[in-house]
Amino acid sequence: MTVTRDSTTAAPASEAPGAPGRHVVFVILATAMLIFNMQFGMIAVALGPITDGLDAPLRWSGWVLTMFLLGMVIAQPIGGGLAERLGARTVFVGGLFMFTLGSVVCAIAPNVGVLILGRLIQGLAGGGLTPAAISLIGEVYGAGRTRAIGLYASMMPFGAVLGPVVGGVIIEFAGWRSTFAINAPIGALACLLAFLVLPPGARQPARPADLPGAALLAVFITAFIFALTELGRRVAPPDLRLIAGAIVLFAVALVLFVKQERRAEVPVVDLDLIVRPAFAAIYVLSLAFGMGWQGIVSIIPLYAQEGYGLSVAQSGTLSGPRGFVMVAFSAVSSMLLYRTGFRKPIATGLIGLGLIIGLISLGIREPQIGGIAVSDFWWLLIVVSSAGVFYGFAVPSLNNAGLDLAPDRIATLVGLRGMFHSLGGMVGIALAVLITSRGSSTEVGLQQAFATIGVLVILSAVCVLWVPELGAATKAAAERR
Repeated sequence: MTVTRDSTTAAPASEAPGAPGRHVVFVILATAMLIFNMQFGMIAVALGPITDGLDAPLRWSGWVLTMFLLGMVIAQPIGGGLAERLGARTVFVGGLFMFTLGSVVCAIAPNVGVLILGRLIQGLAGGGLTPAAISLIGEVYGAGRTRAIGLYASMMPFGAVLGPVVGGVIIEFAGWRSTFAINAPIGALACLLAFLVLPPGARQPARPADLPGAALLAVFITAFIFALTELGRRVAPPDLRLIAGAIVLFAVALVLFVKQERRAEVPVVDLDLIVRPAFAAIYVLSLAFGMGWQGIVSIIPLYAQEGYGLSVAQSGTLSGPRGFVMVAFSAVSSMLLYRTGFRKPIATGLIGLGLIIGLISLGIREPQIGGIAVSDFWWLLIVVSSAGVFYGFAVPSLNNAGLDLAPDRIATLVGLRGMFHSLGGMVGIALAVLITSRGSSTEVGLQQAFATIGVLVILSAVCVLWVPELGAATKAAAERR
């Protein structure tokens, strides 16, 4: 009898003769993703200058953030499937190329419409990067993937936090367009290096892509965000006909999307991986973290500029320590994963993040701490850094939860989790812009938005009860190593 080795028992790709070491692969993937994630953080600082420079209202400037996330929402589940069929390296390099192209479009954008288009291209590119990278890490590390993926996940948000610091300095000296222009040479070099060094990744038989499903997904999400955007109009009353039309379009597209996914051979969103309570809970939690992290934290620089009068560079600097704190706590949490399990870190992180957002909404100025007056800058720095503690503590658990239930679908599961995280960011930004636009001032509106979303984030923690705990087999494998 002939015995064949399937994908679950195959040796790590890094063990093949002449293949790069797994740590080399890890460093290349992490570095490329760090550069990509820095872009999102840079835009968070640049939102004010972009609004002024292109003479665009806040409700449309917010689309510079949300369109990027929309691209990721659409592309992440597709990227996971493509990584399984075409090889993770192909998808990763292709994503880097698209990101570089989108950066060029953004750098030369003459108006906010073209800038939004460029951001969509960047988001579509990013949707394939994360599942492809984690698929490669899972392949080269084999049974040790849990810690490796946890460490990788702990490093990725660092780019989004380092971005505001670097972006603030760049904007002060060279303008917001330079935050995009610098990606052209860096992106070209990253594409070449990734193509030459990364292993190709395992492939599965080719299957047709679900393009109708992707289109319907984009339509119902865009219709929902547009309705929120129209509600935020301040110069004139919102057009109720447009809002009603957007809601009808949202409902119709959503129904058609569900029907399409049930009959598609290779659906954009595998509904079987969503309706199961364990997976559904993970996705709701990912959405909540997206609202609190990508959604709210991304507009804190605008709040610091509008509410506290900080400069662009100062508002960007607020995110620096948060990045170091987040990475440190993520690394510690990754090492303790086999002791803490998944539920406790996720619940602690979610509730803590919600409380921090609520604290920001109070608009406290120059508080007394231990009898010492603290300036607004240092107060915001302390509070924002505290958000990094809770987010970093939870991310490794959230990224690994559920993978033991379907170890042969890692790329797809990661793509879906990332999709819901990005979707949460979109909803958070759109909701914050809506509440802010209806407020008596930008400062007051942002405070009301923070309070609302902080409560929503905390309430979502109940879903932790359905999160599957760390499997016994995975624990045993870790102890043997």
